[in-house]
Amino acid sequence: MNFLAHFALSHQTKNLVAGSFLGDFIKGRLTGKYEQEVETGIKLHRAVDKYSDSHPIAEKSKNRYGFKFRRFGGIITDLAYDHLLARSWEKFYSMPLQKFSQKVMQDLVSFDHLPEEAAFLAEKMLIHKSLENFASESFIVKACENIDRRLKYRNPMRAAPRIIIEKRQELENDFELFFPQLKEFASEWLILNGTQIKPKKNFGTRNEISV
Repeated sequence: MNFLAHFALSHQTKNLVAGSFLGDFIKGRLTGKYEQEVETGIKLHRAVDKYSDSHPIAEKSKNRYGFKFRRFGGIITDLAYDHLLARSWEKFYSMPLQKFSQKVMQDLVSFDHLPEEAAFLAEKMLIHKSLENFASESFIVKACENIDRRLKYRNPMRAAPRIIIEKRQELENDFELFFPQLKEFASEWLILNGTQIKPKKNFGTRNEISV
């Protein structure tokens, strides 16, 4: 999953959000460098990725793009699912996406212990309103161009937005089946790890809290 989904699944405390973000930067065994709740957020990020990578619905999405994209199915599906989450946000959460995005990013950039690379990306995401802009096709185009530039070899990522748009209906069907299961998994994971906190009243989910 990509940033928006990870933040949505961890948005119960500032430390969980920070840990969820750090999951893309901190590898290997956790040694207590960060507060326990931050490390729980990192572990949640890893658990969500493992669950998503092995889920049959996500696997079906990865196989929708054709032979040309076979090595990039996971990356494209992560982008597509964040795009679809942004477009259908109100089906799952009661806080408006714009308000949620601003709150999460403000919490993140105010976290004091981000590594330099992570802090730079967080500032960039705040400036460009990346989370809320995931709903737009033009933002997906830019995201794929950025991935293409970062990779050190020839790749088809600049063509990925076209295939996401072409396969949107099938991907929407996949996502609407998959995301409720992912939400349930993340919630149960937090309960099992002893960190379940009641959702904030101004965030909530459609079947828990309305605003």
